[in-house]
Amino acid sequence: MFKKNHCPICQSSSLSDVIKRSNIPVYQNVLINNFEAARQIPRGDLEILECMECGFVYNSVFDTNKVVYSSDYENTQSYSTYFNTYLDDLVDALVIKKGVSNLNVVEVGCGKGGFLRKVVEVGNNYGYGFDPSYIGPEVDYGGKLRFEKKLYNEESVNIKADVVLCRHVIEHISEPVMLLKSIRKALIHSPQARVFFETPCVDWIFENKVMFDFFYEHCSYFNEKSISKAFELAGFEVVSIDRIFNGQYMWLEARPAEDNGALKNLSYTKYVDPSSRGFSKNEFEWKCKALEQVSIYCGEGKVALWGAGAKGVTLLNMIDPELKHIDCVIDVNPNKVGNFIPGTGHKIIGVDSLGDKDLSTIIITNSNYLDEIKKIVQQKKLNMNLVDIETWSAQQNASHQ
Repeated sequence: MFKKNHCPICQSSSLSDVIKRSNIPVYQNVLINNFEAARQIPRGDLEILECMECGFVYNSVFDTNKVVYSSDYENTQSYSTYFNTYLDDLVDALVIKKGVSNLNVVEVGCGKGGFLRKVVEVGNNYGYGFDPSYIGPEVDYGGKLRFEKKLYNEESVNIKADVVLCRHVIEHISEPVMLLKSIRKALIHSPQARVFFETPCVDWIFENKVMFDFFYEHCSYFNEKSISKAFELAGFEVVSIDRIFNGQYMWLEARPAEDNGALKNLSYTKYVDPSSRGFSKNEFEWKCKALEQVSIYCGEGKVALWGAGAKGVTLLNMIDPELKHIDCVIDVNPNKVGNFIPGTGHKIIGVDSLGDKDLSTIIITNSNYLDEIKKIVQQKKLNMNLVDIETWSAQQNASHQ
């Protein structure tokens, strides 16, 4: 667990409360094929703090023992054409702009291996994937691709890595500097390795007041300042940080520092983020308005939610924990279809069942997918009201200012 009174990155005791929530599901992306099991999912608390020195945001009461990732964990997003195109563009940027071709590429937390496969195929690379939740062949592409159902750490030093990829892992780690130090130690014989990390940007959450982007699986939230400090403390030199995925994610490139991890006398100005102030109050007001708006939609017919990922699961547990308003949840991931939402028990249906539900309104939890969803609904010649909740939330917040 975190040291509650000290920032896990810079050890500062200058901390500020952001939000508190109790008794929330500890899993957002686990597959549950039984309604009762979904309702009885293990629960935990959120006490989100922000470090006023380095800007790190974290759940101070996160319990690592509550969250154990296995093959039942399913967060594959590439079934979406929009997200798959996004991944292809990311791979092209790595291969073409960054020269990641004919190299040994290690992916830390590779999931089901989809992204690493793309990197191996497009760049003619050798790939090594590490993830306890991996499902599939251990060796593929004639030996050019290998997977291990375990964590990547200093014990993996025998693998010469030219490139290390780590996408959407560090936000699940309660001691992020320890993870980075472990990777740094594994690169002791690969001093020229390049490291690429992708993680959600907490500034985007604060700036857009996205209330349903804080949940139990994510215990660590970064902006450019805090993630830079974490990498430098672990013995890396940060090369660049970019906002991607329409600002929702950060993409960081780093390399092992020449001093082999010896800490520099790092100098950081005091961090102040006005966008996080009053987040808890905004959450209460937002929730009241959301319930009011959803009730209006329900008066017009059946309402569904599009997206059975972490955003959708969190939103449902916030506004419809007793299944009074939302009829079902739609998702393009076939592995999720037929399962139930953790905590609430809403049924997940596939796109093929859209026409059978007589839905009047669909609430979309991520505006990045709005155009894709519009096309699907139009192709099926369905007359439905599509509500982009992020845009709607932003309008609500603007009206409060």
